[in-house]
Amino acid sequence: MEISLQEVTFAYQAAGRQWPVLKDINLRVAPGDFLAITGAGGSGKSTLAMLLAGLLEPVSGRVTLNGQPVRGRGKGIGKGLSLWQKVGMVFQQPEQQLFAETVAEDIAFGPRNMGLPADQVGVRVKAALRAVGLDPDGLGGRSPFTLSGGQQRRVAIAGILALEPEVLILDEPTAGLDPAGRAGIIKLIRAFCQQPARAVVLISHNMADVAELARQVVVLHQGRVALQGTPREIFRQGEALRSYGLLPPSWTRLMQGLHRQGAPVPLDVLNLAEARDAILAWLGGGG
Repeated sequence: MEISLQEVTFAYQAAGRQWPVLKDINLRVAPGDFLAITGAGGSGKSTLAMLLAGLLEPVSGRVTLNGQPVRGRGKGIGKGLSLWQKVGMVFQQPEQQLFAETVAEDIAFGPRNMGLPADQVGVRVKAALRAVGLDPDGLGGRSPFTLSGGQQRRVAIAGILALEPEVLILDEPTAGLDPAGRAGIIKLIRAFCQQPARAVVLISHNMADVAELARQVVVLHQGRVALQGTPREIFRQGEALRSYGLLPPSWTRLMQGLHRQGAPVPLDVLNLAEARDAILAWLGGGG
């Protein structure tokens, strides 16, 4: 599945006027991509996610799925409706959307609404729970409200995975989780994107998540694309990130501080291990 936004502009309507949010966005998500969209609060990240998921329609510009112009979900008739079913979105704090009496019933809601027979629904529920690292037999019959916060979020994500999307859009998926919960979510995101012909769009202001996961990064500022490139290309521009209201990861800030003191260290390290190796190489060279 390929999603393309061409010269897309979006504004909310309120009090008889338009309030611009996104301006002239050009973006493409293709199979195999892992795109991170980041930016300060109010930059338009979540709105862009909903446009990519078909939950909003642009004021101007064009959205295409596999090259076919489409309207938003539930708008009009035709092939576009079935194409949107291949795009799944996980909202911020999705555990707040859990509603069913049991975990299995919650996950079964989407596949059942797709008209799948009961046996296929059951297969998808079990597969989705296993995909997020939860035991279908042990947890399927429990109330989702008796689970930990991290488990609830995994159940909510399983509800989207049960729809078998080709593109998974996640809006701040690790927000509010403890380290163990975050590690679990990161693991399942990695597992999803390793499947053939799958793509992930990660919406996050957490630059550590962006560095750890993304292959391409888009930085939004005041509704426009301010920076775009690989994580290394983006992190080399630490001062620009700060000017756009973003705080680079701690290891990037460490390397920037050493660089300002004259140390010949790279500015584009993506994790602590790379920072350690670069510092040891510098010290070993007589720095």
